[in-house]
Amino acid sequence: MKDTPVLYTSRLVLRPFSPEDVPAVYSWCSNLEATRYLFWRPHRDVGVSGRLVKQWIRKKRNYSWALDDGIGAIGELQVIKDLPDQGFSVGYILKQEKWHQGFMKEALLRVLHYLFAEAGYLYSEEVTDERNEASRKLLEAVGYRFVSLKGSVFISKKNETINEAFYRLDKADFFAEENH
Repeated sequence: MKDTPVLYTSRLVLRPFSPEDVPAVYSWCSNLEATRYLFWRPHRDVGVSGRLVKQWIRKKRNYSWALDDGIGAIGELQVIKDLPDQGFSVGYILKQEKWHQGFMKEALLRVLHYLFAEAGYLYSEEVTDERNEASRKLLEAVGYRFVSLKGSVFISKKNETINEAFYRLDKADFFAEENH
């Protein structure tokens, strides 16, 4: 069981989700543009978002942070799976009206620092749709290196075939980059 700690950045509080966050979660999980390149379909109603938030609160299998700008939740950042040999993979999404303001980079850097320095993880591997330029730029901006491209991957939840871009970040590289 993993309790999501409260983390702080200069503009955000990264905190566990609460039932009051359901409308905010629905606002980004139902947005066609925000979910365009993700590996799941947009939420069709607020009930789907409500069940998901309830699951995040009840099942503490992985860390789940709400990105709160002081007015309310504007996005989410989660460890979506643990990988062998102390690795992890994250997932993230932000309200469209908060794009291009550096919020996700700020949050991801703080979460990576926590996961590497305090939670005992040694590396991170990420997979994104090759067409998702914003996600690829974010990963590279925080230190991930591009590893490979895997073509013609079928995403059953979306009934779509895509090319997947693989990225990796090792703990030592993160801290070497952070100290420059």
